[in-house]
Amino acid sequence: MGFLAIWAGLLLFLILGKDGNRFLSVSLIFSGIVAVAIYFWLMQTTGKRVYKRLAEYHAPFVMTINNESILMTIHENTYEMPWKELIKAVILPDMILLYPSEKMFYIFPKENFKAGEFDSFEAMVKEKVAAIF
Repeated sequence: MGFLAIWAGLLLFLILGKDGNRFLSVSLIFSGIVAVAIYFWLMQTTGKRVYKRLAEYHAPFVMTINNESILMTIHENTYEMPWKELIKAVILPDMILLYPSEKMFYIFPKENFKAGEFDSFEAMVKEKVAAIF
């Protein structure tokens, strides 16, 4: 919308020239620039703002990985994520992403594993998850 307002303001200014309503042209251009600036600011700060809002999820949680499921212990509550419910996995050299749904994933960074454990976890993911990317 911001780019559209800038474009409309420029076209209005070019079409009407000196005789036209400059206030309307300038206000369209200015409001477009403000809208674009706000959009880019929102996109750059989304992660920080969501992180601040979800304060209860800042504490680390413990994950126990076995052949049947992955158990997550968060604030004395345990959640189970069975391997068969994982839709897909993305394996990168330094992390593995597990997707229980299309819009949600868990990140498993290599640095959080002890020596050799990441490779065995990667082999387990390849064995248990059907879609690997």
